[in-house]
Amino acid sequence: MAFRAAELFDASHDTAELAPLRDVEFVEMPVRSILNRCENSRMPFRWTINPYRGCEFGCVYCYARYTHEFLELRDPMDFERRIFVKRMAAQVLSHTLARTPIGSDAIAIGTATDPYQPAERKYGLTRSMLEVFAQLGGLDLSITTKSALVVRDLGLLRAIALRSRLSVNFSLVTLNRRLQRTLEPRAPRPELRLRALAELVRAGIRCNVLMMPVIPGLNDAPAAIESVVRAARRAGASAVWWRSLFLKPAAARRFIPFVKERLPEIADTIDQFYARAVYAPRAYDERMGLIFDRLRAKYGFVVDHRDRRDTPPAAPAALPAGIQLALGMH
Repeated sequence: MAFRAAELFDASHDTAELAPLRDVEFVEMPVRSILNRCENSRMPFRWTINPYRGCEFGCVYCYARYTHEFLELRDPMDFERRIFVKRMAAQVLSHTLARTPIGSDAIAIGTATDPYQPAERKYGLTRSMLEVFAQLGGLDLSITTKSALVVRDLGLLRAIALRSRLSVNFSLVTLNRRLQRTLEPRAPRPELRLRALAELVRAGIRCNVLMMPVIPGLNDAPAAIESVVRAARRAGASAVWWRSLFLKPAAARRFIPFVKERLPEIADTIDQFYARAVYAPRAYDERMGLIFDRLRAKYGFVVDHRDRRDTPPAAPAALPAGIQLALGMH
């Protein structure tokens, strides 16, 4: 069953801050498993949950576009134009938790798609799963989002936090509204995210800011980084994590043409960094790490290195050795 994007918005949604509606299709997807085991021991979580497949926010740098290729959808734009809705997510989650020994293993919601994207207003899959978690205790749960819609579920979040460990991560790559709209055409503006973060913190919910990705030549100036770190401190965030741009082939097929057309001033840098790799050069990461360490210390954040390349907080593993990416920018 398919639905059109216009069906998903109501007057309470901040549509004035979003790009014009596009031809987005929502498809109900049968789901047999909603709790996915992460086998990468470097990750700080053992289980992941993504109630939707694809994301309407359309962030041009999104690494998760490759997930649509599992459905034989290889146009990188399919990721934001065809959103698959895991309609029975809560029921499947409840049954899975009843027979799966989770223990103290961490569960991360929103590792490959935003759980509070616009579709959530209609389908409420994320909320329905939080209702399941609220009935349990002793969990280690995190949610990653760009959306202020998370505040809608504040009551449930507080109930979960009383019995389990909970954190909400807000993705925020820049405070520059023009740049943000260029990179994240349908995501809520930065001040809405910070306002939501502050509201959750006032309610006793631990929140973090993820400056992911840091894009070489674009949002990596020390002053730009400091503005995000400072804003995170003022809003009450507990931590700021970062990660440089990660370009799997599916993401590159969207990002590289976009850079050539809209951001030609960084095209040479991106080509130099990513023509034969999915990661930025280690020297670049080390330089960025020093900047983040200095700024986090300046604003009273604990300096840890969970966001360094060897222990990424929320990025997929690298391609197997020997597989490289040719961008063909020249």
